[in-house]
Amino acid sequence: MSDTTAFRYLTDAREAALAVEALRGESVVGLDTETYWDAKNSSSRVSLVQLAAPAGDVLVIDAVATGFDPVRALVEEPTVRMAAHNARFDQMVLRGEELKPAAFVDTLSLARSALVLPSYSLASVTEHLFGLPLDKTLQSSNWRRRPLTRAQLKYAAKDVRVTLLVYEELRRRLEAEGRWEDALRAALIPDEPAEKKAGRRRRAPQAPSPPLTQEEKRAVAALKKWRLALANTQRVPAYMICPDKTLECLARERPTTLDALRSIYGLGDSKITNFGEELLKALQDALS
Repeated sequence: MSDTTAFRYLTDAREAALAVEALRGESVVGLDTETYWDAKNSSSRVSLVQLAAPAGDVLVIDAVATGFDPVRALVEEPTVRMAAHNARFDQMVLRGEELKPAAFVDTLSLARSALVLPSYSLASVTEHLFGLPLDKTLQSSNWRRRPLTRAQLKYAAKDVRVTLLVYEELRRRLEAEGRWEDALRAALIPDEPAEKKAGRRRRAPQAPSPPLTQEEKRAVAALKKWRLALANTQRVPAYMICPDKTLECLARERPTTLDALRSIYGLGDSKITNFGEELLKALQDALS
């Protein structure tokens, strides 16, 4: 895997639309987003949409400049798989921009099916598969400020290129083991909004979550201590801070920003506002 990634930074809506249209014939495209927190509207907003086909330059689309029409048709195309790591987050923030994502495949889920690792973060999976570290320092940089730095753009392009490479390598391994179709079904993210599912009278049974690794168990134990201390301070039961399932999701997904917390089960706007920063620090300490 090369340490350099060729990319095109697109700020013109027409140019971006033409570049994205060329990807409509692909069977799979890597996708990633960079986001920022809009405090005025209490919501995550998408700054960049990155797209990577198996060949050619990565497209780094400045959604602040172009809007979302240039990527809408591709993101909503059910015949093109969109490979993303922790795809539920990308799907959620794109829905927040009034897109209707379809055919999203979570490479984090594929990694859990194919590998046995202490961590399934993109950096950990990449290092395991390709032997190269992935620097995530810029993940928490300011994606709202313009102009973006060259380092930010290179980081954004590399992340989505790596995601597609991870998808292809995991597919190869799972196909060799005869487990690809089952793993793919588990990794496909439903395109129906969660609120519609919640309104059904009868719900399909959910597949059980994979067992926690030893590292994840230790992180959950540390987070329980943090939760209890906060609960005692606020004089409420610990479960009112967040349930055990939330702590398990935190240990598995390892969010590093307030934006990323929004994809974690049980964390809504008020909780993220009230103790999101404290929670990120507690998670960082629990994993260190």
